[in-house]
This record gives sequence, C-alpha cells and structure tokens, in this order.
Amino acid sequence: MRLLFKYKQKLFYKKLIHKNDLCFDIGANIGKKSKLYLALKAKVIAFEPQSECFSFLRKIKNPNFKFYPYGVGSKNETKLLNLANHIEVATFSGKMIDFYTTENLRWKNQEEVIVKKLDTLIDKFGMPNFCKIDTEGFELEILSNLSHKIPIIEFEFNEAFIKETLLTIDTIDHLGNYKFNFILNEHPKFINKNWSSAEAINKQISRLDKYRLHGNLFAKLTEHQN
Repeated sequence: MRLLFKYKQKLFYKKLIHKNDLCFDIGANIGKKSKLYLALKAKVIAFEPQSECFSFLRKIKNPNFKFYPYGVGSKNETKLLNLANHIEVATFSGKMIDFYTTENLRWKNQEEVIVKKLDTLIDKFGMPNFCKIDTEGFELEILSNLSHKIPIIEFEFNEAFIKETLLTIDTIDHLGNYKFNFILNEHPKFINKNWSSAEAINKQISRLDKYRLHGNLFAKLTEHQN
C-alpha cells in the first residue's frame, strides 16, 4: 500500500513539477516531499528551522538538493519556534497551539530560530517554479508580504485556519491571475476536474465539513501552463 501511495504521489506531482524545475520545500520537516521532488529530477531547496530534523535532511545525498535551517515568515528576524512531542509538528502560531493541544499532542519546548521572508529567499536563491508551504498555521504570515508571482504554490490548510485559508487564497490572487484546486487528506487527486477562480474556491472551501478537515491548496499562475 505504501509503495502504491508513493507511485500515485509521483504521478500526481509529475503534472506540476518538471525536470530541472526549482522547488522550494518550506517546512521540509524530515524531507519526505523533498525526496519526492528529487525523484522527479527537480532541483530542491529545503527550509526547516526545527533542529531535530537536521540530521534527516543532511542524509539526503543528492547534487540537486540543498538545505537551509531557516523558518520563513513575514519579515527577517529571530523567532521562537514551538516544538511538540512529535517531530512532525512545530509552529510559530499561537492559534495552532491553542487548537491542537491534546492528550496525545503536547507542546514541550521552544527554540530560537532564524526566520527569512520568502521574498528574501527568492532574491538569494532564484524564483522557484514550485513552492510548497507546510508550516502548521503560518502560511498566511509567509505569503502576506510576497511580491513575486511564483508559478505554482502549494500550501496546507486545516479546520483551525479556515478564515486564514480564505485570506491566503485572496492574497495569492492579488499577486496575479491565479487559478486554484485542492486535495484532501494527502490523497493525490484533485477534487475539481478544472482549476477554479479564487472566488469559486473560497466558496467551496467554506462549504466543506470542518470536522478534522485537512487538505492542500494549489495556486497556479495562468501564464504558467502545465
């Protein structure tokens, strides 16, 4: 089943990422998505501030892969990263902590990390063809000061951040002529047959059942055809 899922993932992302495309993996964690993009022959720059993840990312030995220990936000600064008892979860968002503190998920520590603006990273490393953002509720913060038209942006959304998700869609749409689509629960198949306007996708997201909602939204600049 796991091999089948990886195969379906690869087929799905192959339609979005091409050979030699530059991909930003923001919130790379232990590098699962980075490895997927590398399997598609893309060039990957991963950004992950959680020190517990560094050893996993350093084990990715590929000439097309680079890793930087940065968080990403709305300004260049140092910031406290909140760490959970599971390596998969770390956040700058207080709302994330309030919503997702349970018996199984506890926030055990903090560490000071370097944070860079997305514009700063683009100025330094070049314009990505594809930018994935998975930062546990900090996606709007990251995209709020973006001034570049990235061809394809992927970002996570969940039940706790529906208002922020709708604002993020509008924020991206104001950058240029974007169309939108989404997947749910990491299932690598778009919900909609056709890409939709910001207004249409906002209405659709607003109507979804919020209980345990988790998905990934994709924004595609219409001048960038796949």
